[in-house]
Amino acid sequence: MKLEPEILCHHRIPESLHYINPRTIEGRQWWDKTRLEVYASTDYHCLACGVHKKKAKIKKWLEAHEFWNINYETGECTITKIVPLCHCCHNFIHTGRLEALLQKQTISRTYVKTVLEHGFEILAKNNLQCFPLTLKLAESIKANTFGVTSFEIKTELNKKDFYLNWQGKIYKKEEEVLI
Repeated sequence: MKLEPEILCHHRIPESLHYINPRTIEGRQWWDKTRLEVYASTDYHCLACGVHKKKAKIKKWLEAHEFWNINYETGECTITKIVPLCHCCHNFIHTGRLEALLQKQTISRTYVKTVLEHGFEILAKNNLQCFPLTLKLAESIKANTFGVTSFEIKTELNKKDFYLNWQGKIYKKEEEVLI
């Protein structure tokens, strides 16, 4: 299995597309079947860091992550693959969620720091950059970033301009438009 640590460089999903994804579009039965196939595809190892689910930090399981390609010029978002990640790697990608939970005090700073340092260590070892807001969160809680810097995102689009193209159908917040 070839590791793909660059998965941890994943962009934040535009806010207007939160809760719009294949698992909600296709339903629970499809999602359960798909995610189990994804876990087995790597013999139950995280695709980003390589840890087997039984040796993972914090939670001893894998989580399926939808990998999005986000076009900041057109607003089109596509899901290019679904990958198995350990709990730490998956939460590193979803730092917007981590930040919201931290602000609500439903998770601890120690937990967030553990997740962030796990991800930053992997990025540093692979000479990769992170999403800008991930670095900002890490700096705000004084997590070790291992010298990782962030990449730049340029867009003139508003969050409402983003849409998901899933299997030829266009999905936006509060509406579905068919091609």
